[in-house]
Amino acid sequence: MTLKKSVLFCLMASCSLSQAVAEKPAAQAGTVLYHNATLLNPATEQQLSDGWLLVKDGRIVQMGQQQQGDGSLPAATQQIDVQDQYLLPGLIDVHLHLTAGPHRVEMQDGRPVMTLKGHSELTRYHALSTLATGVTTAFSPAGEPEANAEYAKQQRAGHWPGPKLSYAGFVFEPTPILGGSVHPKDEAGWRAEINRQKALGAEYIKLYQGLTKEEVAMGIDLTKAAGLKTIAHLDAVSWQYAADLGIDALTHALPTSAELLTGEGKAAYVAERKIPHSARFVYSWFKHVDYDNAPMQQLIHTLARQQTRIDLTLVANELMYFARELETLYPEQDMWVYHPQMRKRWRATLAAPSYDWSAEELATAQQQIPKVLQLFKRLYDAGVPLAIGTDSVASGPFYLRELQLSQVAGLTNWQVLQLATSGGAHHLGLADHGQLKTGYVADFIVLKSNPLHDLKALNTLHTVVQQGKAWSVDELKSQLAALSGIKL
Repeated sequence: MTLKKSVLFCLMASCSLSQAVAEKPAAQAGTVLYHNATLLNPATEQQLSDGWLLVKDGRIVQMGQQQQGDGSLPAATQQIDVQDQYLLPGLIDVHLHLTAGPHRVEMQDGRPVMTLKGHSELTRYHALSTLATGVTTAFSPAGEPEANAEYAKQQRAGHWPGPKLSYAGFVFEPTPILGGSVHPKDEAGWRAEINRQKALGAEYIKLYQGLTKEEVAMGIDLTKAAGLKTIAHLDAVSWQYAADLGIDALTHALPTSAELLTGEGKAAYVAERKIPHSARFVYSWFKHVDYDNAPMQQLIHTLARQQTRIDLTLVANELMYFARELETLYPEQDMWVYHPQMRKRWRATLAAPSYDWSAEELATAQQQIPKVLQLFKRLYDAGVPLAIGTDSVASGPFYLRELQLSQVAGLTNWQVLQLATSGGAHHLGLADHGQLKTGYVADFIVLKSNPLHDLKALNTLHTVVQQGKAWSVDELKSQLAALSGIKL
């Protein structure tokens, strides 16, 4: 079998790219050449046929376009003929709770307490499955700091394959969540916890929805003093209030403060919020909001001026509004990305907040999706920096769905892929990630189909290259099977 045919066989069979090797003794040691590729670089909206990349020591050291018949390819230790398939920068998930466990309730001191506590087997599984769907870099906006630090250490050492991870630690939140939240009693306690998380490698401090205005202000001040950044999931406290204080990032398409509403809509929303233990506010805010009112216009202007980074996790709204239809949205065959322990009850867990919604209320909630998407488009058009996040423990189908919802909101495929690559890199402050560009980290994925034509082309992914190391998806799935004891 000729070398070219053997390479083609490997690519079609999704075997390890390291098997498709052509020795180049005169080449610089340790170089790998990927050629005969269609290079897709969303940051510049450039599609380059007959493209090639030369990789060494985990970085792209040269790239170009081969002219027909000129034999201009550089020498390399290994040559990989990509057979005119598509190279795209590695995907970035800026809202991945990689080390979290399933939502459940445990007894503590005789009281039921919610827990998100995970363990290393779940983390390793979800890291592998996320890498197998093309996500090479991620940010965890909350999680047990010790678990996040351990994963980052093991991933950097090459022991646990998965996305490169930066992270926040426990959220600051009065509601007790085992493996999820802390709520110090005073400023000294806040300062001590912030410094503890910083010592464990946290780059952000997460402020959560149950905090008062005073606590949000204190959290931002103390975090800045510690040299870290703040990210927040807010509710009653307005995004405007946090933005005025200089918060670095906001998350979720749930800016549900009554302060952003006006007139009769505001009065109706405030009345609805008085119903105890009701989650209806997550859709009713959108029912009442007018994006052209003065508070919303001021907010959008402030976020754009200050370049406050936002991941809207549109899927989070959809998952709640369509909680009784999740088997259709996310069929079981797509859920191999979840560890078997997580697969058991994830749909039931998401359905719990809307258990008492009537059919009419569910319909009203679902009718708000266009308003959710309109918020996304308004922020995007105003120049507010957005990125793609899933709010999940594994990216997989949730990541693709987030891209599709961004497209439905009015973005082109190029623009959607920008958010998934260079947009994510900007969100995380990674100056050398997110592009196919000389000097950048060699994170990219190989697809059989062109995502510019259909975003579902991401499902044709068969090879992931992370910091120059190539993984076949089949190889990663074999490791998943070994971890879980279930063949995928």
